[in-house]
Amino acid sequence: MACVGLILVLVMMMISPMVVSHTRTPVDVPEAHTGQREVQNDISIILTKTGQYLFDDEPVATLEEVGSLVAAQVARDPYVLVVIRADKQCYGNQVLDVLSAAKKAGAARIVCATKKLTIKS
Repeated sequence: MACVGLILVLVMMMISPMVVSHTRTPVDVPEAHTGQREVQNDISIILTKTGQYLFDDEPVATLEEVGSLVAAQVARDPYVLVVIRADKQCYGNQVLDVLSAAKKAGAARIVCATKKLTIKS
């Protein structure tokens, strides 16, 4: 009987991390080695730490409005690059919501901006 109980506890310990979802986990934007970027016409979506959206540096009220603005740009150029710049104090699910809205709007090329990694010698 004790073996059955021990096996059940072990199974629960193995399964529980897969079931738990972290929806409000803060994300610290990583630093990365980046190459030089060519000058392109791209869309900039900014998510501030207060949760405000900016589309090409213009304030936008809702995420749905961001999606419609992206859809309008994608209709003009299907290969336009969508750059998402989120403050590192934003929660991960907020960034995922912006990514999802851009994808639903038809954006084929989406990237998340990072800071350039500085190597200290």
